[in-house]
Amino acid sequence: MAPEDIKRLAKAIFLEMDAMYSADIAPKWERGSIFFIPEDSTQKDHEIPIQKILHKIVMMRDNLRMLEMQINSNDKLTEGEKVKFQGYISRCYGSMTSFNFLFRNPEDKFASK
Repeated sequence: MAPEDIKRLAKAIFLEMDAMYSADIAPKWERGSIFFIPEDSTQKDHEIPIQKILHKIVMMRDNLRMLEMQINSNDKLTEGEKVKFQGYISRCYGSMTSFNFLFRNPEDKFASK
């Protein structure tokens, strides 16, 4: 493959990944932050922008979707193994429904399958 073709492919992959890892935050959380305050007052507090947390959550969601596709299309796994792995993924989706309040659009929210 020619270097310019590799660059074009890399750019296309980057743009696709950027589109995958996006979701609109609910308006009330825009420009908001999450504060972690340790019980020990001698230790430093930590602040993280909610948008950054949302981005990481969306990355996890999209990576779970990719894992799900890889499992379902793998012809070396038995149906029993696929069902077992799908169960783990479904439990992850279920746990992540706790973060649905951050999303603006219903289609971006988690649902246990």
